[in-house]
Order: sequence, then C-alpha cells, then structure tokens
Amino acid sequence: MSDFYFDVHMHLDLYEDTEKIINQILNYKSYTIAVTNLPYLYDRAINKFGEQRYLRFALGLHPELLEQFPEQIPYFFERLEYCRYIGEIGLDFGKNNYKSKMLQIDTFEKIIKTCGKFENKILSVHSRKAEKEVIDIIGSHFNGKIILHWYSGNMTELSRAIRNNYYFSINGDMLASKRGRDIVNKIPLERILIESDAPFTKDTRENYNILYINNLISNLSNIKKIDKHKMSNILKGNFSRLLK
Repeated sequence: MSDFYFDVHMHLDLYEDTEKIINQILNYKSYTIAVTNLPYLYDRAINKFGEQRYLRFALGLHPELLEQFPEQIPYFFERLEYCRYIGEIGLDFGKNNYKSKMLQIDTFEKIIKTCGKFENKILSVHSRKAEKEVIDIIGSHFNGKIILHWYSGNMTELSRAIRNNYYFSINGDMLASKRGRDIVNKIPLERILIESDAPFTKDTRENYNILYINNLISNLSNIKKIDKHKMSNILKGNFSRLLK
C-alpha cells in the first residue's frame, strides 16, 4: 500500500457524493487537483467547497465545450491571473469537435500566452487527435508546468513533449491497452504523474476510491520493471517537483 497518495486530474464536480469523496481525500491525505470544464463550474466548486489542504480546484475551459459555451471564454480570462491550477484546457480535433478547430486554437494560444506571463501556473492539458498542435503552441520554453493528461498520440510527438520537459499524467485505462503501455514505457520515470480522470475511467465510473492508486502504482512498476516502493517514491518526488 502506498503511503503517499495524489491525483493530478479528476472531475470532482461530476459526482453526486462530493462530500463523501472530499472526506476520503482528507482522510487519506491525498493531494488532489480537481479540474473543471467551464469557469462557472469552477466558481461553483470554489464557492461551495473552498480550497482545502489536500484539495485544489483548477480553472477549466474544455475544448469540447467552447462552441456550446462561447460566453464562458471571457470569464475564464478574467479569473486566469488569480488561479495557479489551470485545467482542463487544450485541443480536441475529434470528428465531433473539428468544426470548432479555429476557435479552439485561438483560445488555447491565448491561454498559453497569458499563462506564460506568470511563473507558477500548472496546466492540465487535453490533446486528443491534436497532439502536434498542442505541442507547437506550448513550445519548449513555457514559463510554468505542463501536464499532458491521458496522452494518446504518436511516438514522434511524444518524443517532442519529452524533450520539452512536459509531465504526463497516467491512469489505469491507459495501462489496459498495449498502445498505452508502449507510451508509458517510453516516458522517463521522472516525467510520470498519476491521475484517475474520474469518472471517465473504468475503475472510477461508479464511484471514486483512492485505493485505485495502489493498483496503478503496481502496474506502473511492472511496466517499468522496478520495485513498487521505488516507483511510489519516484512518483512522490515528481509530484513534489511539480509544485515547486
């Protein structure tokens, strides 16, 4: 069992039993970044729960929702300066979202440019079918920390992101496929973080249980062929560096 728990990408506001989950987070002392998909959802979470020692809410503007909620874009930028944790943001060029491609690009470019004016931003970035464009926009000298959430692109873009010193947040569903395991196998140990992406992963769809982290660490240690305790310590060190 791990003695240090964290989750850099989960959607607390998509559960009904949020109070129960927060109590679990506090009891296990699990450092948790709860991403949001729109500014008004971030506001609602902050107003209802506030920030607690082990729980931080991230200001989000999900690329799949931009066309449906364009009025939320200016609200996002009004809040951006005052939030350290930003996510979920990014690009999604899947078939259902391709028609909003230019709006997504314009918005994401502005987010990266604005965040780059500050030194302490931590961004959780969605990049489905848009990995090249995401990496092109962020570049190699971003003035903050980048986490590529659930990376599923090709190995060429993965190599670029690794050279740019991005972090990668890994969940259980990624490790369930050969392609996902191949991606994880190529990521240097010092760039790996863990996430649940709850409730969008198999183990979290019905309920959120922090103990999923133990299985995740065990599977990561098998893929990387290192001891579980060593894997846990590496992840702890990575998370500590993320926050510096």
